[in-house]
Amino acid sequence: MKKCWLTFMAACLTGVLLAGCSSGSDGAAGDAASKDSAPAAAQQEPADDSSKDGGKSTDSAGDAKEKRTIGCVIISGTNPHCQIFEEGFRSVVEENGDEAVVLDADYDPGKLMSCLSDLIAQNVDGIVVESCDNQAPIQSIKEAADKGIVVAAADMLLDVKEEENILVSQTVSDNYDGGYQCGLDFAKRANGEEKNYLIMDFETNTAAVERVQGFQDAIADQLNLHLLETNQPNPETLEAKLALMDTWIQKYDKIDCVFAYHDPAAMACVQALEAAGKLKGTLVYGVDGNIDAIQAISEGKMTATAKQQPDQLAILSTKNMYRVLNGEAIDGDWLTKVPIIFIDETNAKEFLDE
Repeated sequence: MKKCWLTFMAACLTGVLLAGCSSGSDGAAGDAASKDSAPAAAQQEPADDSSKDGGKSTDSAGDAKEKRTIGCVIISGTNPHCQIFEEGFRSVVEENGDEAVVLDADYDPGKLMSCLSDLIAQNVDGIVVESCDNQAPIQSIKEAADKGIVVAAADMLLDVKEEENILVSQTVSDNYDGGYQCGLDFAKRANGEEKNYLIMDFETNTAAVERVQGFQDAIADQLNLHLLETNQPNPETLEAKLALMDTWIQKYDKIDCVFAYHDPAAMACVQALEAAGKLKGTLVYGVDGNIDAIQAISEGKMTATAKQQPDQLAILSTKNMYRVLNGEAIDGDWLTKVPIIFIDETNAKEFLDE
């Protein structure tokens, strides 16, 4: 009897051992065992649960990837144009599940270089530069490229050639055409009458230089249009723009037109002319397409603006940066010029209603 009992216990033990070895099988017993084991539970944790790991995000296929940090330097956080640029940049970074770091150069080339140095020190993966100067950021961009940071430039055409291989792309507005369209409109409104005009320039800003050149080329054959003066605010502040326009008001008895290199400068001219009681009958042109300028056009205070598309500038340049970061080629030419949209009293309301 005792021998039978020992035989029975040995058989039971053998069955248990066999059941344990078959836990990875397709049977019901195997499923139950795998759910209870620690390794299997770890395998069942969702791979794309980024809430459990702040350093992870997912790509378009839903696979887990390391979260990257993408930096951006904007010209000025107070300029509506730059605010829209920032929104476009952030939209692409967020779409890729990465972290965006945006720094403000505040129209200062020295601060621009400092912002780039900060991003390099943070060891970001990529940078999009919206520069206020065509020379200042170049050395910092070279340093970033040497460290393997992918850099794309937007909004201002930097003094960099494609073969230098430090920028993956440059994306700018068609600034020359913006000034040219304003010049054509000025000539049309003058209709052959003798008119005096002023130009508010910004010589270290290539975008501004191109706009002024376009404006002047458009009216080059108009002998009835007379340039009184070209000058620039110093420094690049609202106060300096107002002061320059005030100086012109005191200096010249007859001002028929002012072309300003961008909308904030044009709006400063409007403000100074209005305060002096000389806005009526004076044509004021700008470039940017900022909402306050479009509102002023609709109210008859400002004449026209050449609207840029800052969201497209940011989106295109940021996508180019990502393509190279992902080991791909950019989509299009190394230098892309985004068209402008001319806005005057005939279509201003359309853009206010957007």
